[in-house]
Amino acid sequence: MSGIPVTVLTAVYNGAEYLDAAIGSILAQRFTDFEFLLIDDGSTDATPDLLAAWARRDSRIVVVRNQDNLGLTRSLNLGIAMARGEWIARQDADDISMPERLAKQMAFLTVHPEVGLLGTGMVVLDARGHAAPVPRLAPEEHTEICWALLTDNPFFHTAVIFRRELAVRHPYDETWRYGQDLDLWGRLLTVTRGANLAEPLVGSRRHAGRVSEVHGSRQQEAGVCIAQRRFELLMPGHAWSMREVFDVRRMLRSEWPAPDDSRRTLELALELFAAFRRQEGMDPHKAARLHEKLLRRLWRSALALLPDREGWRAAGTLWRHGGRHAMVAFRQEVARAVRGRLTARATGGEGIT
Repeated sequence: MSGIPVTVLTAVYNGAEYLDAAIGSILAQRFTDFEFLLIDDGSTDATPDLLAAWARRDSRIVVVRNQDNLGLTRSLNLGIAMARGEWIARQDADDISMPERLAKQMAFLTVHPEVGLLGTGMVVLDARGHAAPVPRLAPEEHTEICWALLTDNPFFHTAVIFRRELAVRHPYDETWRYGQDLDLWGRLLTVTRGANLAEPLVGSRRHAGRVSEVHGSRQQEAGVCIAQRRFELLMPGHAWSMREVFDVRRMLRSEWPAPDDSRRTLELALELFAAFRRQEGMDPHKAARLHEKLLRRLWRSALALLPDREGWRAAGTLWRHGGRHAMVAFRQEVARAVRGRLTARATGGEGIT
């Protein structure tokens, strides 16, 4: 190895419109000891000329050009194989990093050597670079991240930094054209600890040409397929259908499924969490808090269905499968509902529902 601490890795295809801002944000980092590896995935716009101009200006920039368009997954694996840094920091070609991003990530990793995958929060930018007022944060601790991995993506791809040697042994799965990052996090988190910094240290740009805008439905389909594999690993005795995975993920995100599916979906969600808690490496105190938080959300949905039959059925399922936290969560949600009605009566409004 060369002794370079960090390789910043960006793959770009026809990204000339936002490329200058992306590259400029990396070169403006307070942490300066890095190489910047840019993979041009066969671009046909002004991207090659822009990359050549930037490479002449800063010796830390290394440009590699694919003769053919290989796609993001293969291009990132090519970058991992070529990277010289101990750590690989990802950034997309239409996003930016705040000046202190790498410095704060490296400072955290120095103090927490057990962590091999680290992300940050982000701000959403529009096409002109204007930031949304409320940043998006991600779960911070390993157990919370592993649980969030079952329902959503607990890392912003453009914000992560991970150990190169881990990625060499566990690269992106090239069978995934979409959702390749979600698949990779699940595999890395079986061999290392994960964390997120509670700060928005990247800006993620939303525009018409972004992959998530153009291929959002395919990304969602990939997410369900990847989740199905994880559900099967946690509960190998159950043959998970795609519909069950879809409904359980909705329920765990507090999007209550259709009444006909609610009771069985609720049972599967609670069984899945019980299996999750039994895994090695899960912090029991964090898991207990997650359990109580989950039960409160489920009780809230069940109580909202009352007095319909489905509400009573859901309540009965929570009593039977919720464990000792069920009573506490039930009392908390009833008290919350009562406070909401009292507030509504006092103010003449609708109150909390």
